[in-house]
Amino acid sequence: VEMSHAGEKLDDRMQPLTESQCGSIAKSTDQDLAHYENLSLEEISKGKVGILLLAGGQGTRLGTSYPKGMYNVGLPSQKTLFQLQSERILSLQNLAEKKTGRSGKITWYIMTSASTVKPTSQFFENNNYFGLEAENVVVFQQGTLPCFTFEGKMILGEKYKLSIAPDGNGGLYRALRNEGILKDMKKKGIKFIQLYCVDNILVKVGDPLFMGYCLSKGAECANKVVPKGFPTEAVGITCKVDGHYQVVEYSEITQKSAEKRNRDGSLVYGAANICIHFFTFDFIERVVMFNERSLQHHVAKKKIPYVDSAGVLVKPDKPNGIKMEKFVFDVFQFAKILLFGSVFVMRNLHL
Repeated sequence: VEMSHAGEKLDDRMQPLTESQCGSIAKSTDQDLAHYENLSLEEISKGKVGILLLAGGQGTRLGTSYPKGMYNVGLPSQKTLFQLQSERILSLQNLAEKKTGRSGKITWYIMTSASTVKPTSQFFENNNYFGLEAENVVVFQQGTLPCFTFEGKMILGEKYKLSIAPDGNGGLYRALRNEGILKDMKKKGIKFIQLYCVDNILVKVGDPLFMGYCLSKGAECANKVVPKGFPTEAVGITCKVDGHYQVVEYSEITQKSAEKRNRDGSLVYGAANICIHFFTFDFIERVVMFNERSLQHHVAKKKIPYVDSAGVLVKPDKPNGIKMEKFVFDVFQFAKILLFGSVFVMRNLHL
């Protein structure tokens, strides 16, 4: 379906978020911020918070073949992304205990792919989970889908073996059910979940201000966003399409819409997505059990190695096929109108 709509612009179907659906950390008072933080630390101390990490990718763009989370980003400490993020979770637990006197634990759910699940699990084991308790670091694997030619035929990746690829970060929701993660969350009494991607070195893992704002508004689903830097910046933006919440890619709107401004000079479509989301457990459970199958597959044109008619492996130098994937934020459309929010944060401080 998506192939037939490739290049279609969404301008006529788009509406910006209303002011009531947007919060701003920068515009909040110190009293508000303290309230948000206290709400989050209270839930952490009760063991009701889980963190979902999307870590299925290999570091090929970084010049490595191992999982991105194992990458040493060049800090004087020589710490990897996984270690930095582990230590931030430890800090949150300590802050919550200091504030409330209760020692609640955060469960960290790490979604990997077929190529990263074993090295990721081994890395945490070898490093004693960086101080976290082993039972609170849960590594699981997303699914795969076959790759296709542009004509719709499945591609042979090896002799007698189809070429397969991970099903995108939106494969999370099926994996939550298939890998028993949803059951684990329910068993542990987890009520609130924050999600992020592994390759964001500045991420405030489990950000208590973001989550506290969501808790204060009773949101079941929310997106942490930054102001778009300039009209043509290559980022997705959060808005409504046909009345439903959605992240629209920069390639899906015209320059005219991208340049639209409000009276104060800010961009009308300026809520840039940075893939940091908040969900209630009830929302995720509803999506997994009732909505996941209706998520649309997106098409990604790729250079996919294949076995030719002579049985020889060919590595193409230009895109020759498609990989099908789902996007994690496509579930925004299932949020109830009054229970979705976007929270603006400062680009240089709050990623």
